[in-house]
Amino acid sequence: MARVDPGDDDIKRYIVWHHRYDPQRRERRHVVVAALDSEPEFLACLDGVRAGIEDRRERGEPVDDGEHASGVVHEPGHLPRAADGHLVSRAVGHGVAGPWIEELELPPNMSAGWAERPAR
Repeated sequence: MARVDPGDDDIKRYIVWHHRYDPQRRERRHVVVAALDSEPEFLACLDGVRAGIEDRRERGEPVDDGEHASGVVHEPGHLPRAADGHLVSRAVGHGVAGPWIEELELPPNMSAGWAERPAR
């Protein structure tokens, strides 16, 4: 498997997560298992994590009901778009949105618009 850095925002990366209890942080969270550069390797890794969870269940080991494997695909440029999306969400929440939003590159699952009153 061609593993890559999950934070390398210059390439498309397929990230496999394992949602489990993290004893260091004392919480359940998504833990990055691997970041890969091809979809077939991503799917194989995802199946492997799922099989591992199922094997532990079958052996009678304690497995949290919410424990599962999942994944996400991050396109190049994902991090700055996500940061811009976070900024817009916070701005709207504080009531300070405006035309400056047009200058930002938002994530594909987000859009922004506004209405202005006509001048009297």
